[in-house]
Amino acid sequence: MAWTAERPLEFEPLLYWGYWRSPFQAFGPLFVSLPGINLWAWQVLLFALAPLCLLRPGAFRKRAWAMDAVILTSVTSIAVTFGWGLLRGGSAYQGYYQLWRFLTALLVGVLLSSVVRTSRDLKAIGSTVLAAAVVRGTLVIYFYWAHVHGKIDPPPAHMTSHDDSLLFVAGLVISLSWALARVRLVAWLAVALASPLLLYAMVLNNRRLAWVELALALAMMYLLLPPGGWRRRLNLLLPIAGPVLLLYVLVGWGRSGAVFAPVRALSTTGSNEDASSLARQEEIRNLLYTLSAAGNPLLGTGWGVPYIKVTSVYANFGSNWQQYLYLPHNSLLAVAVFGGLAGLGGIWLVVPVAAFLATRGYRASMRAPDRAAGMAAVCILPAYGAQCFGDIGFESLTCALILGVAIAAAGKVAVLAQVSPGLAKKGGGPELRAQVMVVADAERPSVRQWP
Repeated sequence: MAWTAERPLEFEPLLYWGYWRSPFQAFGPLFVSLPGINLWAWQVLLFALAPLCLLRPGAFRKRAWAMDAVILTSVTSIAVTFGWGLLRGGSAYQGYYQLWRFLTALLVGVLLSSVVRTSRDLKAIGSTVLAAAVVRGTLVIYFYWAHVHGKIDPPPAHMTSHDDSLLFVAGLVISLSWALARVRLVAWLAVALASPLLLYAMVLNNRRLAWVELALALAMMYLLLPPGGWRRRLNLLLPIAGPVLLLYVLVGWGRSGAVFAPVRALSTTGSNEDASSLARQEEIRNLLYTLSAAGNPLLGTGWGVPYIKVTSVYANFGSNWQQYLYLPHNSLLAVAVFGGLAGLGGIWLVVPVAAFLATRGYRASMRAPDRAAGMAAVCILPAYGAQCFGDIGFESLTCALILGVAIAAAGKVAVLAQVSPGLAKKGGGPELRAQVMVVADAERPSVRQWP
C-alpha cells in the first residue's frame, strides 16, 4: 500500500507534478497526519500489527539472531546520537523527521522476521514488491502518454517520484533472481514481460541514479553466481557482447533519446557541467565542513542539528525547501555527519550484516525461493546505498520499506539454509541425505559448500 498509494495533492505536489492522480489516490488519506497525534493512519496500523506479529506462536524461533543484534545496535546508536543532538540544542521534530523512515525499515524487518516461516512466504514477499513496481511503472507510462506527451512543454523532470527508482530496480532484480534460481521457462517469461515495462518506466521517469543502481545490482548479481552454470555462459558471451556494448556507449555518448538514457545518465553523473551534480558536490563540501568545524568525531553533530551552509551557489533551496539543512541529498554522508562514528558504524551496520547473511544463505540454500530471495537481498543493498548517497534515500519511505524487506529476507534465508541440511540428517541414514543433495545439485549447479 505504501509503495502504490498517492497522498493528496496538497501534501505531495511533486507526484506527477500536480497534473494528475490515479485511482490509487483512494489510499491517500492513510498517509495524512491524524488530528492530535501527528501520525499517519498507516503508521498507526503498522504499530497495531507489531504485537500481532511479535506475540504469535513461534515468532522468536528460526530467527537470525545476528540480524536482531545489529538492529538493536542500530536503534541504540540512533537513540544515543539523537539525545546528543538534543543536548546540543537540536530540534526534536527535525531529528524525528530525519530518522523515522529508517526506524520504520528496522521495524518492518523485525516484524517480517517474526511472521515469515517458509520459502513460500519469501516468494510472496518478492511477488508483492514486483507487483508494486509493475503498478508504478505502468502508471509512469500511462501518465506520460496520456497527460504529458504533446500536451506539456517542457515535460516534467520526472513522472512519479525520485524514490521509485529503487522500486523499479528492486522489481527487476527480484524477477531476474527468481529466473536464475528457478531455471524454468515460466520464470523467464515473467522476466521478459516485466523487464521491458520497468526499464521503459525508468527511461520516462528520467532519474540518472536509477541506472547507477541497476548497474551496481547487476554487477553484484554476477559476482554471486557460482563458478560454472550461468557465470560460465555469461563469460562465453562477454567477448561478443563487449564490443557491442562499447559501440553502444561510443554512439550514445552525449546523445539524447530514450535508447541512450543509460549512457546519458552514467556520463553526466558527477559531471562538473551539470547543475544538479554541482549542487550535490556543494552540499558535500558543506557537510564535510560541518563535520570538521562543529561535529564530534564519535557522535557527530547529533540529529536535529542543521548542517552549516558555507557556500550556496548551486545548493540554495531555502525559499521553497526549508528543511534542506536537515535533509541533504547525500543522506549517507549525512549519517556520518549527524551521527559520527557511532552513527556510521552503529546505525549503518545492518546493511553489511544483511549482505553477509543473505550471501551465506544464498550459497547454502537448496530451494529456489530461498536462493532467489538471498540473491535479491544482496543486490538490492548496494542500490539502496546509492540511493542514500545520491538522493535522500535515508529519508524515503519507499526506499526504507525495500530495505526492511531485504533485511528480513537476508536473515530468514540464512536461517532456512541452516535448517534444510538438519532436516535431512534427522530423516535417517545416508541414503536419504544423498537423495537430498542430489536433488539440490540438480537444481543448483556448482554448489559452493560452506564449512
